[in-house]
Amino acid sequence: MHPVVRRRASRSVTVGVVAALAATLTGCGQGTNVSEDYAQICRDNATEKRLPDDDCNNHGGGAHWYFLPIGTGGRTVPAVGQPTSGGVDTLPSGKTAAKGISADGASVSRGGFGGSGSDGSHGS
Repeated sequence: MHPVVRRRASRSVTVGVVAALAATLTGCGQGTNVSEDYAQICRDNATEKRLPDDDCNNHGGGAHWYFLPIGTGGRTVPAVGQPTSGGVDTLPSGKTAAKGISADGASVSRGGFGGSGSDGSHGS
């Protein structure tokens, strides 16, 4: 009879695979990474609440573009219908704005994976 040879999977391989998977998934969070300085959203200046971007694209009523600075620590962009503050009505000279931020709201950070496209649009 031949002796039975048992092989065990190396723990270092398992740990390595788990670490690689965790590192990959870290870049897949719900946040949006952009290279722009500001997040462009549509806002009702009377109520100071976020509106769907289409309201600004169609120049409807009191809808105006509003620019939220992203900064080095990132920022949470409010969902449509939520109040907005801390931004400016005019994009400062020499600055860029990320467009198309999710209507559901989003955490937006500068840099990292998933940088801007050629037109700076993000989300839907």
